[in-house]
Amino acid sequence: MRSRIFLVLLAWLALLVGAVSTAGANDLTRSVTTGKLVVHYGVVPASRAATPGGGSGVASNNVNLFLLTVALFDRSNGKRIDNAHVVAVVQGPRSEASAFHSKSTRIALDPTQDGNAVTYGNVFDARWKGVYHINLTITRDGLAQPEHVRLNYDQQF
Repeated sequence: MRSRIFLVLLAWLALLVGAVSTAGANDLTRSVTTGKLVVHYGVVPASRAATPGGGSGVASNNVNLFLLTVALFDRSNGKRIDNAHVVAVVQGPRSEASAFHSKSTRIALDPTQDGNAVTYGNVFDARWKGVYHINLTITRDGLAQPEHVRLNYDQQF
């Protein structure tokens, strides 16, 4: 009898650890692959993001601002994309009082050159706890149709 209880508890623990490990690995990846693109992204508090001048300026005073940084790669050859125009539409989490999301914000992601690497980024307001949906529209030279990528950022305090 005791060995059955032990086996049941051991199986339950293995399932729990497996579920938590998988969720953690997916959250840490911060990468989305589409038909033509691989998008790596990061979201950090703007107060911790450094600019070439040493600080993040006005953003350092506002604890609600977060910096979204995106690196784009061509899926077919693995090369970094440095000639794109990227626009993000950030939709905040749903209110606890209703089923509606907060008003979406449209921001252009500015290209930043660091050596030979180009990333795209800008700040957005993330004052509420919950999942932020970030819809990227990526327009590249030579392609007729823009590419759309959806990112999710879970804001926890």
